[in-house]
Amino acid sequence: MLEETRLHAAGRKGAAPGARTTSGARIASVAPRPQADRPLVALKHRHLLGILGLTAEEITLILDTARSFAEVSTRTVKKVPTLRGKTIVNFFMEPSTRTRSSFEIAEKRLSADTLNFSPSGSSVVKGETLLDTARNLEAMAPDMIVIRHKASGAPHFLARHCRSNIINAGDGWHEHPTQALLDAFTIREKKGRLKGLRVAIVGDLMHSRVLRSNLFLLKTMGADVVVCAPPTLTPVELPRLGAQVTFRIDEALEGADVIMMLRIQRERQQGGAFPSAREYYNLYGLTVERARRARPDVIIMHPGPMNRGVEIDSAVADGPYSVILEQVTNGVAVRMAVLYLLAGGTLGGIAD
Repeated sequence: MLEETRLHAAGRKGAAPGARTTSGARIASVAPRPQADRPLVALKHRHLLGILGLTAEEITLILDTARSFAEVSTRTVKKVPTLRGKTIVNFFMEPSTRTRSSFEIAEKRLSADTLNFSPSGSSVVKGETLLDTARNLEAMAPDMIVIRHKASGAPHFLARHCRSNIINAGDGWHEHPTQALLDAFTIREKKGRLKGLRVAIVGDLMHSRVLRSNLFLLKTMGADVVVCAPPTLTPVELPRLGAQVTFRIDEALEGADVIMMLRIQRERQQGGAFPSAREYYNLYGLTVERARRARPDVIIMHPGPMNRGVEIDSAVADGPYSVILEQVTNGVAVRMAVLYLLAGGTLGGIAD
């Protein structure tokens, strides 16, 4: 079960419209103030376990906070004292380059103390269970645990058994919430909005937690999402989740404002999804010619790592429309925002 991240805002208290006083007189109904007049300023919930269940206002709060933190990375001294005295455990049970490094840099720029944990140097290789490992880590009183795990639902399991704040850094095929948030931040910075954009997502849809988190977020924010993959890599539930599905890449790219390519996850496939990497590239790889079907101001994204010459051509990945490295840069600011808000920070309260 997903434990939703909820946000709160200060609001004025008053009698309910239509209520009566003790004398029996009816209080005049007063329309509530529009939500836009009462912007959310702080996270109320303790964990970030997924995108599913977040509201547009909650997502906007995180993105707005990330914009404030993006400036920190441009300073000569890239550090603020926001999380001084906090201890964060990076509990990564799967390989990671971008996400793990990004979280660690975000934590250090917030002045937190960090501990990096990997299975190869731990008692996990001796048969210790996830729960026992988590309980032993928590016995050292960390404030937050950032977890990546091959099992879907592992962060939710920890959230039920640990007092620390839990952040999902990717669980199995399920979700990768901070990746979707940094993708949304990148799109919004380039396009100025998310609502009404046509976003084409192409690649290994079956095994992609990035797809699921992005689909939940983009639909919540009012974007139109079209997804494309071979039938063998396309989950049957995608139309029910609000995605338009096509098996033809040219159709998916037509008029797209954003193209998001997904990695072919060979390590998760059982074999037989497609005949060969060359065959896949010929039918679904993003080339310069295919990219011309999109809008002239299209941006091209990839969560990494890339399989060049399989899902994307190098001329596209390194071309003028690519924002792939900007995604990596923005990931630090977004993760700083998530850590800060989960620690009780508020929008507008960031210390210099």
